[in-house]
Amino acid sequence: MPFLSHAGVSLRYDRAGAGPAVLLIHAWTFNRTVWERQVLALRDRHTVVTVDLRGHGESSHPRTGYTVPAMAADLEHLVRALAVPRVALVGWSFGGLVALELTRRLGERVSALGLVCTTPGGLSDPENPLARPPAEAAATRAQIESDFRGFVRDFAPRLFKAGGASPFVAWAVAQMQRTPPQAAVACFDASLAADLRPALGTIRVPTTVFHGRHDALLPLAAGEDLARQIPGATLAVFEESGHAPLLEESGAFNAALAKLLAAEPVGDVAATRPAPPTRTARAPAKKPAAKRPTPKKR
Repeated sequence: MPFLSHAGVSLRYDRAGAGPAVLLIHAWTFNRTVWERQVLALRDRHTVVTVDLRGHGESSHPRTGYTVPAMAADLEHLVRALAVPRVALVGWSFGGLVALELTRRLGERVSALGLVCTTPGGLSDPENPLARPPAEAAATRAQIESDFRGFVRDFAPRLFKAGGASPFVAWAVAQMQRTPPQAAVACFDASLAADLRPALGTIRVPTTVFHGRHDALLPLAAGEDLARQIPGATLAVFEESGHAPLLEESGAFNAALAKLLAAEPVGDVAATRPAPPTRTARAPAKKPAAKRPTPKKR
């Protein structure tokens, strides 16, 4: 079981396959096992790295260090330790914030960027349409702190188009409840404090924004706006998904991700010309007979 130490934190990660590297970054209170379908789909052509963010999964659970920059610094150290010349970054939800900060840090070492049902932050800015009223954010934080397990039971169904009827709910609850409440609260605070909006116009790598049409946490309009702000970005809409297309429509998601990873570098042209119009790639409808996830016991 590979671990890597950084700033007093032990990071648990997995590495599979061979070829150009891709780092998959999980969402708030999840862990690296959420990407199992993507690892299986990509490992024949890519070196696929999954990692538990600090405070999650089998990584250390320190009392401090849960800012987005601190967690991106952990992953920057991991990328450099792996000695890969370039790496594609894919971040889901909270992991998208970390991926944006890591893109800023790694610069030309980033080969592509995938942002899955995420936001560039600024959620404490009252002028941001996605900002939550302070009283609402405070009430959510208090609920997470006082009864995290109960909060997760209520929250998990909102991740999926089918709500509580989704076959993924029980598994999601079990994974999320493994996260210590103090880490969940700290990362919730980090999501409100982060603001990567000023960096969006500087991104010069092939980028796809992946978004479920039925996302109950972040409306599709937020994904459309995010794609518009990144030069040359593509928007992939998943018609049968909520906040988790990587699970709900894993086949269509994996195909769209493979397309991103095969994209040509943006190069210097994007830095000198106006950004081209955003292209929208609509994923095909979900095929029947989706299987219930069966993650391996850790």
